[in-house]
Formats: sequence, C-alpha cells, structure tokens
Amino acid sequence: MKKWTVMLIPHDRTSTRTLTLSSFHFWGALCLVAVLVFGCTFLFQRERALQVRAERLQYQYRQLELEKAKTQVVQQQAPVQQDDQHLREVEARLRAEYEASIAAITSELGELYDMEAKARSITGLAPREKKAVNTPVPDGGKGGPSVLEGAFIPGSIDVTTRPDHVIYGLSRPSADLILQEIQMRTQSFSSLIRDMEVQQDRIARVPSGWPIVGGLGRISSSFGYRRDPFTRRVRHHNGVDIAARYGSKVRATAKGVVISSTYEADYGNIVRIDHGNGLTTCYAHLAKRKVNKGDVVERQTVVGTLGSTGRSTGPHLHYEVHVNKKTVNPAKYLAN
Repeated sequence: MKKWTVMLIPHDRTSTRTLTLSSFHFWGALCLVAVLVFGCTFLFQRERALQVRAERLQYQYRQLELEKAKTQVVQQQAPVQQDDQHLREVEARLRAEYEASIAAITSELGELYDMEAKARSITGLAPREKKAVNTPVPDGGKGGPSVLEGAFIPGSIDVTTRPDHVIYGLSRPSADLILQEIQMRTQSFSSLIRDMEVQQDRIARVPSGWPIVGGLGRISSSFGYRRDPFTRRVRHHNGVDIAARYGSKVRATAKGVVISSTYEADYGNIVRIDHGNGLTTCYAHLAKRKVNKGDVVERQTVVGTLGSTGRSTGPHLHYEVHVNKKTVNPAKYLAN
C-alpha cells in the first residue's frame, strides 16, 4: 500500500509540518463521511415525521380542552352523576394517551440529539452558532430535571460540538417545547449535512491515485535530482515519469478546475488543474488533450492520452504536484 504526505506550511514561514496518510486512511475517511451524510439525511426525514405527529397531538389536546368546556356547560344545565363519571373516564383516557405520546416523542428526540452530538464529535463539526437556550425547570426548586431513561449524558461529549437543545433531560415537556425542539433539531441537522458535504468536497480535491486509467505503466524516472536524458547533466526533475503504452488514457487524480490546456516546448501537450487549497497537478507529454481551460473535472475524469510530445525520449506521462506553488514529490500522492 503506497502512502502520501500532506505538507502544512504556515504563512509566517515557521517550521513546516507533514502528515503521512495511506490510501486506507483516505478511503476510510471518505466512507465515514458518506455514511454520516446518509445517516443524517435519514434522521432529518424522521424528525420531520415527528413534527407532524407533535402538531397532531397538540390539536388533540385542544380538542380535549374544548370537549371538557362543552361538557361543563352541559353539566351546569342538567347535571347527571352518570354523565359526569363518563366524562372523567374519557378525560383520563385521553390524557393518558396524550402523555404516552409526549413521552414517546420526547424519547425519540433525545435519541436524535444523542446521535447528532456523537456525529459532530466524530467529525469535529461544531454548530455554526452557539445560542443560549433557557431550559425550563420544574416548579418548587427541588432538585434537578429528570433524565430520560438510557439517554446520552450531555457532559460526556465535547462542549464545542454539543448542539443546542430545549427539552433534553426533561421528562414531561409541553407540546410547545417539543415543537421548538423539533424545529431546532431540523435546523441543526440541515447545518450538519451542509458542513459534511463541504468536508466531502475537500477530500475529493486532494490528489490521490494512479494517473493512468487501469493502473497501467511504471515509474521510469523519480522526483529529484537525476542525469538529464538529453544533456547528461545532473538536474532536478520536478515530477515523476510514468512509462506506459502510447494512447493510454490519463485521468485527473482529484476534483478541480482546468487552468491551462496548451502546448509548450518542453512539456508538449500539458494540462494543469487547480484543486483549491494551494494544490495543483500537471499532466505533460500528452498525445491529445481532452479538456479545455475552465472545465470542471472530477476524480477519474480523462484529461488526455499518453504520448511523447515536447522534450521526450519516448511515450510516458510527466506528472507533477504543486503545493502553494512549490513542487513536491508526486509519489506521496500515488496509490494503487
């Protein structure tokens, strides 16, 4: 398994830092982000269903109050002991159903909160805005609020990645508070999904993989000082040469924008791609160029075919990687 190294160069030009990664790390991170995006999307849809259910419960509660008021008027006009008993039974049954539904929704919202908090802790994506939320306390000032059974304790995760909440930890919140919590969770999940998509895009813009389709070819000349094949003098080689069959397809190794697609005397047909964050790649000595300046390419997009144009002794691809306009060893970004 080949590895690659990311160089971090501070603006104040102090000591640089390097981070060596393998293809396992890269694909692992990409899979993790994809799983989390899928999970958050599923939870977002589940939360919308809970909101509809909470609104229905609030409507039932209002109907209960209205029925109670009507019954009281009837009792004043013709009080009957049997009707009064029946009313109490209906009221008790509806209230029990209402409280059971409230408890179920509160429990599910607590699970959603735990999942979001854990997802933010894993990805390190803190909420965009931290807002102070006043959590209601039970009347009387005796002790603290009850914690949901099996709930994830808020203090067990990093405070910087813990999302805001309204009812977390309350055993019997009101319907209004539940609706506020659902709206808050909806906004928070939407923000988390957007942030994870940004992270996924950043990963897609890091060069990785073999630049020739099908893994064809072999490295015929490495990065660094070598004897020039034409002058026989020792000169620095700014990339790696990969020898392969003439006409082999050459692909982009990361997502980016084509900033140059032209012919140069030394490089022959060359394509340069800007991947953002100071990263660029170059593909030289191409037989044909398949992209134009300004094109947006994805990883695996074919940018040309392998050739021997320009200052070349035979069919090969000259591949360069630049970090902040400085050439680095492309072998660190290659993977099988």
